[in-house]
Amino acid sequence: MSMIERFFKDSKASPESEPVSLANYFHDLEGSPDFPFTLALKAYDNLKASASSQEELFYFLMEDCIFTSLYATFYEELLIAVKENNDVAIPLIDRFADDSDERERMIAEQTQHHLSFIENKGLCPGCPCCENHQDVAELIQFWQRGDIDFFTNLYIGMQTIQFSMEHLIYDVIPSTNNVIDLLNHKSILAFRQYIFDYAEEKSL
Repeated sequence: MSMIERFFKDSKASPESEPVSLANYFHDLEGSPDFPFTLALKAYDNLKASASSQEELFYFLMEDCIFTSLYATFYEELLIAVKENNDVAIPLIDRFADDSDERERMIAEQTQHHLSFIENKGLCPGCPCCENHQDVAELIQFWQRGDIDFFTNLYIGMQTIQFSMEHLIYDVIPSTNNVIDLLNHKSILAFRQYIFDYAEEKSL
């Protein structure tokens, strides 16, 4: 599934009728400096300050959007593993944290392959990520148009998801007995979409 399909709703789609079971764990930090949306805005301000030009900011935004989207997949896989092996949930989380350097190195490499694919307008001479290029192919149109607003909104939404997932994994699960019972593919995807929609609405 492409990044566009994952996070941007089809206006013709029927609205979700089910409550988002994990949403309370997103809002429990609302009003504090550690609220994921607040952290995402701060990350954006820091990224903007680090860019020497609008063009560089545009590139940084696209790069980080791809990186964070790839990272979110690992968070989702971890949450499913925690659900399926709840008796060793904490060791799984600890091991996930210990492997962060290697995981980030791998994701950074994948990100660069996807960036090259986008910059080359969908052409790839062959790379380890070829079979997954379709996940980012729809970004080419926004890259070619120089649509920095699109990538800004995507960046803030993705960062909000990342900070929310980190809060759920490292803070909520180790301290909340019943949260693991709420984890499944559907609830995790709904949680992710809820967060992105929240960030998108707040950024308007």
